Amino acid sequence: MKNTWNYKIIALIFLGLATIFINSCSTIGGAIHQKIKKPEVEFLDARLDSLSFNSIGLMFDLKVKNPNSVGIKLAGFNYDFLINGNTFVKGQQDKNLEIGARGESPVQFPVSFGFVELYNVFQSLKNQDISSYQINLGFAFNVPVLGVVNIPVSKSGDFPLLKIPKISLESLKLRNLSLTGADLRLGVKLNNPNAFSMLLDKMKYNLEVNGLQWISGESIETAQIAEKGEGLIEIPIRLNLVEMGRSVYQLLNSNNDLNFAFGGDIDLNTSLPLLGKVNLPFNHSGKIKVTK
Repeated sequence: MKNTWNYKIIALIFLGLATIFINSCSTIGGAIHQKIKKPEVEFLDARLDSLSFNSIGLMFDLKVKNPNSVGIKLAGFNYDFLINGNTFVKGQQDKNLEIGARGESPVQFPVSFGFVELYNVFQSLKNQDISSYQINLGFAFNVPVLGVVNIPVSKSGDFPLLKIPKISLESLKLRNLSLTGADLRLGVKLNNPNAFSMLLDKMKYNLEVNGLQWISGESIETAQIAEKGEGLIEIPIRLNLVEMGRSVYQLLNSNNDLNFAFGGDIDLNTSLPLLGKVNLPFNHSGKIKVTK
């Protein structure tokens, strides 16, 4: 009987010690859990990184901060880039990055796309000069005690919409015609569909009419083209009809439409600092009448 009571007393003592140990571990675990904090992600800047008439690049600068006394790891992030409230591009990016105890680390996220692609998806933007965007990022961290922690951040802003200037033949005027030669003036129109001005510095050109080369050269005549405006350049043409033949004389003396191909490239200076000086090739064809 005495031994039975001894076993009961020992069992009660072990049970009490186990309860104290479990409560202590729970208290310590709770204290550790309370001390571990979630990482912080902050947007520092959103800027234009590259710009041309064909494409645009945006750069998003962020800062990741670890407020804990132990290191954490960034496993990756997902992204959703919206234009005018609609998703344009989204996906997932793996990025292994260790942030030391109470440390900080920069993170950059670039977004680039072509204007043709953009206008194909959002056709209403073809008539706009600026568009709004929103980028949503979700960062996944491996944090001691807490496990995987997701931190969402968001940034909104706007960016310019660029359209390629258009080159076209406006007129072909006959100034003088004889059996041996002809003097003409070729009127070239430059249309600027953008919300910024530009300066035409130089134009290299080649003109074929009815399959025959009429002229090639370079014009250094400058022209200021206002935003949403047009500029006109006149190029003098001198044709040697002795070399070119009587058929060209007959064309110039008739009222028929002429088939032309007009190509080359132009040097432009724009008022956008990031765009600056641009060289644009052009190729325009169609029909034109000779006027007097």
